[in-house]
Amino acid sequence: MTDTTKEYAVDFPELPYEVWPSGQTVSKAGFGTYRIALGNDIQALALMKAMSSGINLIDTSTNYALGASESLIGEALKALEKDIKRSDIVIITKVGYLQGPLLEAAKKREEEGKGYPDIIHIEDHISHCIHPEFLKEQLQESLKRMSTPYADALLLHNPEYFFKDPSLPKEMSLEEKRERFYDRIRIAFECMEEMVAQGLIKYYGISSNSFPYAHDHPEFCSAEQCLNIAKSLSSDHHFYVLQFPFNLIEPEAATELNQEDDALTLIEFAKAHSLVALVNRPLNGIRNGQLIRLSDHHTVQLPDLSTLKEEIERVSHATQSFTNSIDSLDIEDQEIKNMLVSYITSFNALQVNWNAFKSEAEWTEVRNTILGKMAIALTAINQGGSEQVQQWVLKVAGLTTDIINVIGSYYATIGNADFQRVGYIRTVIEKAFPGGFTELPLSQAAFNAVRSVDGISSVLIGARTMEYVDDVLHALQHSVPVYDRADWLGMKLH
Repeated sequence: MTDTTKEYAVDFPELPYEVWPSGQTVSKAGFGTYRIALGNDIQALALMKAMSSGINLIDTSTNYALGASESLIGEALKALEKDIKRSDIVIITKVGYLQGPLLEAAKKREEEGKGYPDIIHIEDHISHCIHPEFLKEQLQESLKRMSTPYADALLLHNPEYFFKDPSLPKEMSLEEKRERFYDRIRIAFECMEEMVAQGLIKYYGISSNSFPYAHDHPEFCSAEQCLNIAKSLSSDHHFYVLQFPFNLIEPEAATELNQEDDALTLIEFAKAHSLVALVNRPLNGIRNGQLIRLSDHHTVQLPDLSTLKEEIERVSHATQSFTNSIDSLDIEDQEIKNMLVSYITSFNALQVNWNAFKSEAEWTEVRNTILGKMAIALTAINQGGSEQVQQWVLKVAGLTTDIINVIGSYYATIGNADFQRVGYIRTVIEKAFPGGFTELPLSQAAFNAVRSVDGISSVLIGARTMEYVDDVLHALQHSVPVYDRADWLGMKLH
């Protein structure tokens, strides 16, 4: 199988790449296809834009959109075949889950006495299997959907689902469970080494949510143990890839000492043994079972405060001038004069305290007072003021309304839960990584923070639109400081 990734990368000198153990030159960002599917033109265009813009790593799985993600990859490769060769692109797929029609077919096989060996039924809607019979069948289906004779890598998809098997005896010890778990890994690795020999894949690995867990966690999957299994099969093994979640909310891959007698973190272990470390979920942190989106892309934004300040100052100067000359204007009724001065004075106070109110409710009370005085002043002027005064007050009243609306938007924004979340996260980032990502949108800051750790090979982003792809490309063009375990521990403590 030829490799033209180096030639591909030459066309994008502004982007960072890394040479993998396979010899391939791979972009530091990968296109994750978890939520894309054949038939969605926007998603298809996003994938093609990524491949045409320097991102040559695609990560997928046989169960993403029940196979429709792989089908979309196949269509995109066909659409771009005149400009991009298959050998320019690194495609990783994963096998393990049975859902939807595949699960129904598996249950029917069981009824006929032809079920997959070692299948685990977790719940009614999801099962799991990494037995060679299932791996071989699923890889063939995967290659058909992607219209390619090979995948660059095949990963076992969250094999730690074994520990959720409800059929495991309750009296079975964790040590016994782990022994059985790693036996399953060994059998799968033997199969995948055969796939390499057959030219169906170039290398293999594991995608596990539990790689970063503490070593005593009941679902912990040890990268060290997996590597030792591969080494026991062959000194020339092809176990190259570790994929795992890592983000600002879940920093354990950079902080948890769970490898080599608790001397190394997962990322340090990957670097020490020249393994590819692939990050998934860089923008989706999970804490206490709650998903936290590390992006301000859809978060309500503050209004243009610089323009607001200028408008308040401009109107304040005009009203001050009006107040100073009010005695010379044609206003005979002293009560009207007093109403105008009261309205103008209450508005002028905004110049110094528009952003000093403690809550939206407090601001609303002041706003209602100003609007009330404005209404009274307008009514009085219409009844007894000169045309000159009427025109001036109407103009200032219009500006007052505009300014009050913007101030209202400001208080609604700072009281918004998503806005507060983003602000808090930015504060924590600045404490942990002073000055490192200050000027970037949160999505780019979160992406670049993850790739700041020495040992990270690539970061997978679910870029479902061209806008997301552009965001990743902009992030890649920023230089990234190197942050170590101590820096990330600071992030974890917050």
